[in-house]
Amino acid sequence: MDNGDPIEVVGPEQSLLIPELSDGGLPPVVGVKSYQVFRASRDAPELSDDRGWTYHHHVDLAVWRGKLYVGWNSCEKDEDVWPSRELLSTSSDGIEWERPREMFPQGISTPLRMYFYRARNDVMLIIAGLRLDTTKTCEDRKAGLVVRRVYDDHTLGPVFVLQNPGEVTTDLPTYQTSGDPSFKLACQELLADTVYLEQQDRGRLLGNRAMKWHVPENAGKWVFGKAFSFFTRPDGAIVGICKMGHTVISHDGGKTWSAPVVPSTLITGKAKVWTQKTSDGRYALVYNPSVRQRWPLVIVTGTDGIRFQNMRTVQGELPIQRYEGDDRSIGPQYTRGVSIWSDDKSRSDSALWLVYSMSKEDIWVSRIPVPVEPDETCNQIDENLSTVHSLDRWNVYKPRWNHLNHHSEGLQIVHQDPYDYVALTRCFKPTRGIRAMVDLEGENLSQLCIELVSHFGSKRYPLSEIRRGKNYVKTSEKVSRLVIRTGPYRNVGGKHPVPRGSDRPISASSFMISKVQLQPL
Repeated sequence: MDNGDPIEVVGPEQSLLIPELSDGGLPPVVGVKSYQVFRASRDAPELSDDRGWTYHHHVDLAVWRGKLYVGWNSCEKDEDVWPSRELLSTSSDGIEWERPREMFPQGISTPLRMYFYRARNDVMLIIAGLRLDTTKTCEDRKAGLVVRRVYDDHTLGPVFVLQNPGEVTTDLPTYQTSGDPSFKLACQELLADTVYLEQQDRGRLLGNRAMKWHVPENAGKWVFGKAFSFFTRPDGAIVGICKMGHTVISHDGGKTWSAPVVPSTLITGKAKVWTQKTSDGRYALVYNPSVRQRWPLVIVTGTDGIRFQNMRTVQGELPIQRYEGDDRSIGPQYTRGVSIWSDDKSRSDSALWLVYSMSKEDIWVSRIPVPVEPDETCNQIDENLSTVHSLDRWNVYKPRWNHLNHHSEGLQIVHQDPYDYVALTRCFKPTRGIRAMVDLEGENLSQLCIELVSHFGSKRYPLSEIRRGKNYVKTSEKVSRLVIRTGPYRNVGGKHPVPRGSDRPISASSFMISKVQLQPL
């Protein structure tokens, strides 16, 4: 590249970004579906983790034997403060998720940047840090690992020490003592995979095998080496990107790495940048496009792993942060996808799956159809919403306590979350005048908000009179999506601790949407 940067993000979107808006004023990628895996609740622990803990973060994602796996760290209320444990949830469809179970027995594990490793012999491992004590996590001591096998029936095997730097005495057996030869072989492969282990901060799991740029004399040059993700370009080069956008390249399979460079067009901060090759042979970067805040979550894509464009939002919703705690940044952050190390290729859906924590409180996944479409090309819509596939080109935002049910009459929305709404978005070709018709029924239709939104800038045109016959809007700027929500527009929810006793499901409100029609004027 002419400027010497290893990657380049092109297009006008970064300059059009409006930081005061939850979606940055950017349009969404077409057809993304976002579902809440886990919802924290101090008042309804039986619906969350049975304990009512409110800090949930440090996520990873895997595919194993047809199911999606999400792993994360859970603390009572503050980041990296005891009590703490690692949790695991699975799903067959990415919409409905099982209640979480412990990844490892509490007290022996600490969070990592990654938890899943599928070896070449088709053994899936789960790992976490080896806990040294119950004081606040000290990153400099995160060099030990614990491990267990995930069996084909989704049960978990016994716990072993995978790596012990000699700092801790433990009664746990080492993996070499296992009577499972295939498990031991997978463990050995993991420990030899230096690129995989570089995903943990500053190469701490690698000792003297880590990138040379982690050495103390470089600490003043770069805030470098935290939360790497990697992809391989068509020319065989491995590209790694970590926090703050630091990018390195290896041309010898990860043995040596170029000096870190922050591409001038990759604007990001201390949240993660996720990178991967998608199933259509293209490449994607997913990140928060700000050095200060952790919203919105955006995606850019490209064909060669160097040039990326068409910045669009993956997650532009930002509910309130309901609980207080230390180090609790707001926004959809620390995203990861299904890596080359965590995928057994047992799912056939053409999609890019992502996982992230929302304000270090709740856990979400988003499904982006592949190929990734930045914009809709049609502005004439006539859709009956009675079947699951009728929502294929809709964007969906669904909290765990709210529900979407398909019936012969149409799509039923059941609203029960006191602090979050369902949002359905139908993108269409940017148009200056559009006629919109929504056939719906419900006991309290005034709770529904229906609006048209501009293509950039997210200016909103409410259709409050749609049920009285005034069902069109003609604007001086282009609108490109219809939004239906079970609550008013909130923009950036912010930090708003909720009253004790209020954070549990409320009496259900139900709405039925049978048909949506859009036609340019």
